[in-house]
Amino acid sequence: MKRERLGMIGSCAVERIVLENQRLSAAILSFGGVIQSLRALDAAGAYRDVVLGFSDWKDYVDQGYYIGTVIGRCANRISGASFAIGEKTYTLEANEGENHLHGGSRGFWNTPFSVEAAGEDFVTLRCVSPDGAGGYPGTLDTRITYSLSERALRIDYTAVSDRDTIVNLTHHSYFNLEGRHDGTILDETLTVYADAFTQIDDACASTGQILPVEGTPFDCRKGVRIGQRVGAEDEQMKKGSGFNHNFVLSKPAGVFGPVAQLTSADGQLTMRVESDQPGVQVYSGNYLDGSLTGKRGERYQRFSGLCLETQDYPDAVHFPHFPPVVLKAGQMYHRQTRFAF
Repeated sequence: MKRERLGMIGSCAVERIVLENQRLSAAILSFGGVIQSLRALDAAGAYRDVVLGFSDWKDYVDQGYYIGTVIGRCANRISGASFAIGEKTYTLEANEGENHLHGGSRGFWNTPFSVEAAGEDFVTLRCVSPDGAGGYPGTLDTRITYSLSERALRIDYTAVSDRDTIVNLTHHSYFNLEGRHDGTILDETLTVYADAFTQIDDACASTGQILPVEGTPFDCRKGVRIGQRVGAEDEQMKKGSGFNHNFVLSKPAGVFGPVAQLTSADGQLTMRVESDQPGVQVYSGNYLDGSLTGKRGERYQRFSGLCLETQDYPDAVHFPHFPPVVLKAGQMYHRQTRFAF
């Protein structure tokens, strides 16, 4: 484990912690819980950095694409930027049209964490979000632990609030298994272990409807080339400008199991995603536009990376038939996701 102080944001130190073994190396930033780099050994014995990102930590501040960050307090879109718990309605920041997205402009993605603990193969980051931050009720005490095994990076999310609130935490890394990131993920092969997905409206918010993947471009159960699907003549694919949808995983909610698999175009590297979450947001980097410069001078264009955001269903607070996202006061929230190579 290597640990270094990079600078300050306000009164908070920004640190980088590097966890590494013979097959994997992960560089974690305390700002935004960023995975700055994730280097994996491929079948040919070469290391590939499999995530998009920036060399300078300051480029993660106020970015518009959530690259590499923890998302909270509540991932995805909340329609109308408001929700109710009981008879009390809470108003959130409308930071994407009329909707609230990814915790707002000062969500966890844009917040410094403290390094609570670190060892040779793990680091735990902590953020205490005060009551009313972003419009959310309750003081939320959150810890994110990144741990490295021989072939996998695991992320454990825990949180507790002193008032009833809503919580849906995930990670927004953009994966690209090609080694160089000046191209796209269109020739990579994606498998998603899901028989259904949640429908979106014109603003990419959930309608509450669950649709079968059978007979649609969203059927990725047997592995598909991403480029063969994102341009399909399909109403849902057009609304998302590509994959921008939550998949309803086939495994039981709360059970740790397979989520997705991604394989590089040359077949030399495969990443398997496992989680106890009930859904995964598959987003194919549709809004990247070449305006961002990556770690090695790459210009991140459309489809430069693929996000696999394990999560509860989007806007679940408005749909009682979705798994609940209300966290009761004093109750412990705990989710985990594993990326294995």
